[in-house]
Amino acid sequence: MIDYRPTFGEKLLGSNYKWWYILQFKFKSRTTSVFDNALFVTGQIIILLGSLVVWWLANNKIIDTSLQEKWTYFVIGELFLNFVFNFAEFEGFDILRGNVTTDLLRPQKYLKQKFFDTYGEATLQNLIKGFVLISILVLLILTKNISYFNLNNFLFLLLMIPIALVIIYLVGITAAFSAFFLKQINGVILNFGYLINLLMGRIFPLDLLISNFWINFCNPFAYIFYHLMQIYLGKYNLIETIWTLLGGFIWCLVLYQITDFVLKIGLKKNESVGL
Repeated sequence: MIDYRPTFGEKLLGSNYKWWYILQFKFKSRTTSVFDNALFVTGQIIILLGSLVVWWLANNKIIDTSLQEKWTYFVIGELFLNFVFNFAEFEGFDILRGNVTTDLLRPQKYLKQKFFDTYGEATLQNLIKGFVLISILVLLILTKNISYFNLNNFLFLLLMIPIALVIIYLVGITAAFSAFFLKQINGVILNFGYLINLLMGRIFPLDLLISNFWINFCNPFAYIFYHLMQIYLGKYNLIETIWTLLGGFIWCLVLYQITDFVLKIGLKKNESVGL
């Protein structure tokens, strides 16, 4: 027997709720494309501004790092990112198609099940990309364009990988849950990709704009890329490295609670109209 509980809006409006639902449905259907396009353009502008900032910094000699460090940051960073990358945000399209109903009927917990689903789907792409990155890395090592390796830093980096793996999944699946509240999510997913690449430090190191450790410490996306490479390059001392590990663990817990809350709200919102 289904235990149906009316939403706050249904309780407030009673039998008149259907008119409110029709009104907001038609409004959303008319503004979906505009909203998607606005998000898409916003993401492109952010990427453009980010690129211009980097070029400005380079032109004004503010960026003062060796070519070896630049190669190491981006190539090694991409290689490690490859181990944690997944397609969690694209689960939103399955939600729009109603596939979430089948997933919820399975005995496994939804978030745990999707964790393995999304990484399983990304495995082939990650293997292909990993092979290409390793080939580039070997070439750079042979040409002496990468010379950074410290066993202690490398071991700390390995400890960060599970944290990055969990965080990128949680933020991705939370972005996918926008499908519970929107009729189309193309703009959301595209913009998510733009923003997360910028905020994780994948486009340029975050300390070029914000050098304060504690501000970057409060950025959950930085634990996916930026903090990993700062540890690997030896930019953090032991205390900062330990704080980074602790901060990453705390963010995993916080983001899980946020993700679980958004999932419950999304399911509750769709109970009255069907998934």
